[in-house]
Amino acid sequence: MRANQRALISVSDKRGIVEFAETLVEYGWEIVSSGGTSRHLAEAGIPVRTVEEVTGFPEILDGRVKTLHPAILGGILADQTNEAHMQELFEHSIYPFDMVVVNLYPFEETVADAAVPFQDAIEQIDIGGVALIRAAAKNHQHVLVVTSPEQYGMVIQRLPQDVGFDWTDRLVLAYEAFLHTAWYDATISDWLASDIDFTGFPDRMVQRLRKKHDLRYGENPHQSGAFYELPGMQCYTAANAGQVWGKPLSATTVLDINAGIETVRELSPEFATAIIKHGTPCGVGVDEDSPLRAFQNALACDPESAFGGVVVINATVTEELANAICMQKVDAIVALGFSLGALEHITRKRAKAQTPLFVLGESLPYSTAPGTLNFKPVTGGMVVQTMDTEPFDWKSFRCVTKLDIKDYYWPDIRFGCKVTKHVKSNSVIVVWKGRTIGIGNGQTSRIKSTRLALEQAMHNMEEQNMDLHHAVLISDSFFPFDDCVRLAGEFGIRTIVQQGGSMRDQDSIKAADELGIAMLFTDRRMFWH
Repeated sequence: MRANQRALISVSDKRGIVEFAETLVEYGWEIVSSGGTSRHLAEAGIPVRTVEEVTGFPEILDGRVKTLHPAILGGILADQTNEAHMQELFEHSIYPFDMVVVNLYPFEETVADAAVPFQDAIEQIDIGGVALIRAAAKNHQHVLVVTSPEQYGMVIQRLPQDVGFDWTDRLVLAYEAFLHTAWYDATISDWLASDIDFTGFPDRMVQRLRKKHDLRYGENPHQSGAFYELPGMQCYTAANAGQVWGKPLSATTVLDINAGIETVRELSPEFATAIIKHGTPCGVGVDEDSPLRAFQNALACDPESAFGGVVVINATVTEELANAICMQKVDAIVALGFSLGALEHITRKRAKAQTPLFVLGESLPYSTAPGTLNFKPVTGGMVVQTMDTEPFDWKSFRCVTKLDIKDYYWPDIRFGCKVTKHVKSNSVIVVWKGRTIGIGNGQTSRIKSTRLALEQAMHNMEEQNMDLHHAVLISDSFFPFDDCVRLAGEFGIRTIVQQGGSMRDQDSIKAADELGIAMLFTDRRMFWH
């Protein structure tokens, strides 16, 4: 190892940099540094040469230009095995660098505050630092590029001459360097895009994802997996939920948690519960006054399917509610919070199962901003669409039958339409008094979904010695034929909500009029694949 090895250090995140630089000096390295970093190191008693000493040129433009100079970039980019390169350095009195330690201005942290002035954010866009990192990463065969305090330990371990840095070390550091600058640039472009009114989708898209944690397994135990979050979400999501107890998640549990959150999100201000199984609700319930009754309403829809489901509640779980939940097997519980009594009860009852508990946090808003994107991967690609967050225009719903919709059905119509959006298509649901009583989903035939929903609803109502006359049947799309209307009539349904727009709409309207059914057209499809 050469005695005159040189390191360029210029860091915004100064965690551990003094100790790291001290170790370099102990091994005979010369330190060159700029701006605040050089002052920080000098104050700690570390011998350091300033960039101005090396370049013979002062910082200009309020520090915007300091390291972009041939004496710096030439020393980083020179191929030290190329005699011509080394001759040029000699002719211009430029000395090579063997290590570049740089991390960037805290742009992401700055713009996390929505109130930060535009110009203040602009000043946090690093220019020189990105150039230094990319130059060192390009020339990683000769220059170590260190972009994070978390890498200092590995570098220090290899400083002794008998250890050294092998090809893999250099390659990994270069990979992480380009990832670092790519993330940085994508963060800036995302921030700029937030103020641009796009008329469509951009031609190119760079998706930033940060790993939250590894999963116990993927969708099946023989698959591995990890959970990544999209930074910057300002509403509660599966990604920013905090786990307070229980075992690590599998991929299916993450997907079910997400489906549950999306289902209850728009049901506020009422207390709401969604019980999710295989990515779709098997029961949803609301109540104006009681989270417990909201859970009971959801569970009553299909207690059998709820076994091993994920429970998502837009309220704090009390001990009484915890007791009700723990009476059946659940794979996860997600709520705004848990009382101390609820935590004690669940951790005692579920000590063996280690049921994961997640807190969403009451400080986060319940809605998703319009224009938020939804990503659905396919092999070799990605379908990108805006999320279905457009509010319903209830006044635009059209009654198309002779019989009008009674006013007392409207609370269930509003509730059911919001739920239907989150049931996997083809979906048909039956609702009654703030609860789902029948759900038909995932079928390739709408009549099959309708039959499943009606049979389940009939079973649930028979247990209460009631019929389906006051229940509402809601479809996520139009009825292509009148068969679904006639089937609903056989089961006693008197109110139907569907998209409308089929070539055979008149057949369905005629059937509804014959059977004494009131039918609304929404003119809105609500597919969820």
